[in-house]
Amino acid sequence: MERRRFLQLATTGCVATGLMPITAMSVETRIVHPARLIMIFLRGGLDGLFAIAPVADPRLAELRPTLARTALEKGMPLGNSGFAAHPAATLFADWYREGQLAFAPCAGTTDRSRSHFQAQDLFELGSGAITGGSGFLGRAAGVIEPNRRSVAFTREVPLCLRGGDSEPEVAPLSGSGLKIPEGNLRNALLAAHRGQASGRALEQAIATEEEIVAAMGMDAQAARGAPGIAGFPRIAETMGRMLRANQRIALSFVDFGGLDTHAGEDGVLTRVLLALTSALQALRQTLGTEEWARTRVVLMSEFGRTARENGTKGTDHGHGGLFLVAGGNVAGGRMLGDFPGLGDNVLHDRRDLPVLADWRDLLAACLRASFDLSEPALNRVFPGRPGRTYSV
Repeated sequence: MERRRFLQLATTGCVATGLMPITAMSVETRIVHPARLIMIFLRGGLDGLFAIAPVADPRLAELRPTLARTALEKGMPLGNSGFAAHPAATLFADWYREGQLAFAPCAGTTDRSRSHFQAQDLFELGSGAITGGSGFLGRAAGVIEPNRRSVAFTREVPLCLRGGDSEPEVAPLSGSGLKIPEGNLRNALLAAHRGQASGRALEQAIATEEEIVAAMGMDAQAARGAPGIAGFPRIAETMGRMLRANQRIALSFVDFGGLDTHAGEDGVLTRVLLALTSALQALRQTLGTEEWARTRVVLMSEFGRTARENGTKGTDHGHGGLFLVAGGNVAGGRMLGDFPGLGDNVLHDRRDLPVLADWRDLLAACLRASFDLSEPALNRVFPGRPGRTYSV
């Protein structure tokens, strides 16, 4: 690629690592069934009980005298489910009321180690094993309609997209619209723009990203290099434009870190939810009504958090967590799976929500609804899944 063109694409956040830049693709002929699935993975363990709280459960206030206070006083009810969205996530309640959002409060993987790394690998592999050569989105790309592609809005191909029949596109984005890892590329870009307004903007963007990561308290190891979520609204706008222009892109993945909230959770997760819901709204608006109606957005983390808050006003690694799916054609306005309450007798190890909805079955339901996949095809994507059916 011509150096000038490469730098132009890099400074707009659209360099494809070793692959064709998505913005350089020609817009494809209209696809008959241009459905798409966007996977948002929150690394570090999102506290689903903070985001969508079971306010009707009498034990909530006892287990979470600090962390549940805002939801109990100002939460936005999700119909008659007994749950309420945190005030920082009123969008969840709005979409639930519109029938464009469904959630499973007790979703998760089979992992019981409470290790970020093992649970994340289990999620991304989607096979029930902690090692393997292919991820679930990589396998899914091989069974959906011919000529459909996948994209990772990450610095490199994530585990969940590896091992497919075709290489995914890679578009590394961040809150400034640009994610430049340290190394030769960053040095070359800064040198090329030194002394210019564009150079000062690049330096500011890099510094801002580093400040965001520090402010969010991101655990670099748990995040596995994923950026903090504060810049997601701008990323979402870029994602929406790129996806709208390329109907051949069927599967998308983006991840964020900074969710390992062992202390001071209220402030951190309030900011997370504000950024997350602003990004989801931006994505919907940028895609437009017609594209949104063909899109399903899935949000999940590697595990949930403890039901009881700890002594530093945070929560520790748990088991069952929140699974959320939204979109213009989602069978929403309801809860997926079961919620047994917060009694000690039903909590996993008397401390965590149990996993009552297997992540493979939930994701299989999203793939089935989006791409009309057969059961044999879904079994190739998720070998060994329990096989419970959900309508999403």
